[in-house]
Amino acid sequence: MAEYYGKDLIFQWIGTAGTLDMSADQRGATFSPTVTIDDSTTGDATFKSKMVGLKDFTASYKGLWQAGTGTAYGTAATTLENTLRAGEVGTIIIGPEGTAVGKRKYTLPVISQGPQVNLQYDVMTEININFEGNGTAVYGAY
Repeated sequence: MAEYYGKDLIFQWIGTAGTLDMSADQRGATFSPTVTIDDSTTGDATFKSKMVGLKDFTASYKGLWQAGTGTAYGTAATTLENTLRAGEVGTIIIGPEGTAVGKRKYTLPVISQGPQVNLQYDVMTEININFEGNGTAVYGAY
């Protein structure tokens, strides 16, 4: 049987209210680093020369929204929405292959852009949260 990278994905938010594990109802996550590249060509150069500038990144989470506030899942969904309001500052941890020793771990200081809820009648509802980088992304291992 084939093994798939990402099948044991872990996604956690660490904020002022503590750690929120968002792995149970997840559908996926992204981490997208970027860098500013400036053209530093001068004078009579015969080829372009470039300089690496500021580094930045974004991240996102996609999961399922649970109904109601009277159930354990509903309470978790309300907590998720309240904890990740737009402008909340914290750290997310993404572990594509779970928390086994030696597996990849991204530690990302971020600002939440707030939950985007795709409400639909009588079908599963997704919740998406985008994050803006707010410091240095750390590539490490568990």
